[in-house]
Amino acid sequence: MKRPGLIGVSLFLFLATAWPAAQQPQTAPQTPPAQTPAQAPAQPRLTFRVDTNYIEVDAVVTDSKGAFVRSLTQNDFELFEDGKPQEIGTFGLVDIPLERDDKPLFAKSPIEPDVATNEKDFEGRIYVLVLDANHVPAQDSFMVKKTALEFINRYLGANDVAAVVHAQTTAMDFNQEFTNSRPRLRLAVDKFAGEKLGSRALAVQDQAIQRADAGRAGIDPRDAKDPNATERAARANATIDTMEKVSSRMSGLRGRRKAVILISEGLDFNLDDNLGAGVMPASSSDGVPRDPIASNSFNEAYHASGIVERMQSMYEAASRSNVAIYTVDPRGVASELDTLIRATGMPDSFPIQMGSVTAGVREELRRQIGTLRSFAEVTGGLAVVGTNDFATGFKKIVDDNSAYYVLGYRPTQPKADGKFHNINVRLKRPGLQVRARRGYYARKDAATLATAPAVDPAIELINSPMAVGGLGMRTTLTMEKGTDAKVRVQPTLEIAGQLLAKALAADVETTGNRVDIAFVAIDQLGKVAASGRKSMDLAVKPESRKAIAEHGLRLVTEFELMPGKYQFRIGAHEPSGNGGSVFTDLDVPDFSRGAIVVAPVTLMSARAGRTPTSIDAAGLPKVLPGPPTAARVFSLDDTLAIYTDVYDNDLDRPHRVDIDAIVRGDDGTVAFKVSEQRDSKDADKARGGYNFLAKIPLQDLRPGRYVLTVQAKSRIGDAAEKPVAKDVEFAIK
Repeated sequence: MKRPGLIGVSLFLFLATAWPAAQQPQTAPQTPPAQTPAQAPAQPRLTFRVDTNYIEVDAVVTDSKGAFVRSLTQNDFELFEDGKPQEIGTFGLVDIPLERDDKPLFAKSPIEPDVATNEKDFEGRIYVLVLDANHVPAQDSFMVKKTALEFINRYLGANDVAAVVHAQTTAMDFNQEFTNSRPRLRLAVDKFAGEKLGSRALAVQDQAIQRADAGRAGIDPRDAKDPNATERAARANATIDTMEKVSSRMSGLRGRRKAVILISEGLDFNLDDNLGAGVMPASSSDGVPRDPIASNSFNEAYHASGIVERMQSMYEAASRSNVAIYTVDPRGVASELDTLIRATGMPDSFPIQMGSVTAGVREELRRQIGTLRSFAEVTGGLAVVGTNDFATGFKKIVDDNSAYYVLGYRPTQPKADGKFHNINVRLKRPGLQVRARRGYYARKDAATLATAPAVDPAIELINSPMAVGGLGMRTTLTMEKGTDAKVRVQPTLEIAGQLLAKALAADVETTGNRVDIAFVAIDQLGKVAASGRKSMDLAVKPESRKAIAEHGLRLVTEFELMPGKYQFRIGAHEPSGNGGSVFTDLDVPDFSRGAIVVAPVTLMSARAGRTPTSIDAAGLPKVLPGPPTAARVFSLDDTLAIYTDVYDNDLDRPHRVDIDAIVRGDDGTVAFKVSEQRDSKDADKARGGYNFLAKIPLQDLRPGRYVLTVQAKSRIGDAAEKPVAKDVEFAIK
């Protein structure tokens, strides 16, 4: 990523002590909202760092009955590398509960959060679903979708994160970065479309028939080879490369098992016959092309050698990253007859008289399932193949990634030889069994990595595959129409003040008392769509330092994007070494589509105005009575203000627009409502609609959880369109 230029930002206090008058609300009778559920015990804070010489081993310990044992200490373990004892430098028990969605009682589904934070330790499992379009035919696409959605809907906990990656030969914007948003994961799965080539066995049979018809003397039709070997090999390599890249990408995540769930029918290439390293001649010495059958025979063996080498490289990447690959065959209990019918479209009653074809399909199926088993066995995962009982397999995947010990060490004699090094984990307590990975592949480039130039810490934070804890932060994003067809995105970042103590304590004459911030928006192809870097100078007056220490620090900035789906990442670092980052999903709407479009809602409060704020968004102070806030928990003695833009794309016809702000308690009871009606003739033509600002005095409410809904609907004559709404969940303490 190109490093953005350094932008100095002046700091000032933006105190929102006066609020504009708002229309009197209609207050409904109160009922006490349901109590928020108790939080699960927090796991120890996990620090995700990259260390070339650091080896991490997950160990599952069970008793004689197969039950996981949770009472062990570091002294109960012994660890050996290549037969030599190693000192365990890092030890911990990971015991992750499966949390279910916590939604308001009246809502059919959870409210998608509009704030992302790293203030709470990550307490979930890490999954990457790889959907293998290269090895699933188009007519079987629905089976892949059904299988992936079953895992997402039934086995993904509310505290887990998952990503969706499509393995295909062409780059498409179908992937989904790590998220815990089921709607986004389901959307990524729904875009799946299989692209598998036709059956190898049938292709070979067709060529044999063609050769027999041609009557070529001296050549047995049974010697026919796959005419699509080159393309088939390219698809196999594309899938393997995808899994290798996914595994390598997660090398920087420490303290958690990482599970790659490959949903595939398996590689459909004959890997039994490979030549090893070699060169495939294309023609004879006189320039005349070789016999196609002989070339295809060499072609398959040559490509098989390359695929085997790619698989070895993928295994090495998974080993270094401590990634387990779980494979799932969406066909369930597959048979050669089922495969033949799907491949040819023949009805069940069609007489099968081509014995050689049936045998070839049977062998093809064996090889496909064999590759799925190999991927899982070599990396310590599980192959869910030859069964229609996906539930048992999925439960096993969840169990494998829920309870285990993490042992970390640095080898006493690290070697950058690229070779496999055995790991042996033993227990001092009798009667227990331990399962751990058998070893790892050392890097060949460790020396080069050790001498690599230092990376900008703020940039490194946003280049991590997942958000990093440490410096507590939270962010929310609002949007409005930008230039041309673009949308102006306005992130609000808030940093906990108590964690800036070292920076605040620095001598005001030095350059150490600052916070460096970097942000980036990444599209679904993994490309940078927007980025920026800010530096907030903390060399301020004593009263401002005191305010920062008590209330934290806030930055509001802006950039422009085209409508689409992105992941927004923002990281902050202060020179004493403290840093953190927050990642969040970003859906940028097209404000010109639809009769009425409601922009994301901006929240402000009187108490939030006490936080020292830097605003690098020119238009916001003109429309907002105070700084935006990413807080979603407020006090009873506070006053909340809300703002949004309502875009009206039907201004050519006279009409009215109803705009409502409704606050509901956990049980659905309306606790607050304010309504306005706007006339299209009064719309702000330059902005394309109306701005909506309302005040909510929290003193009239009770402690508990609430959902704010801002909705708008257009009325043309007496007809009213369906309301368009935005929901924001918040709480009062």
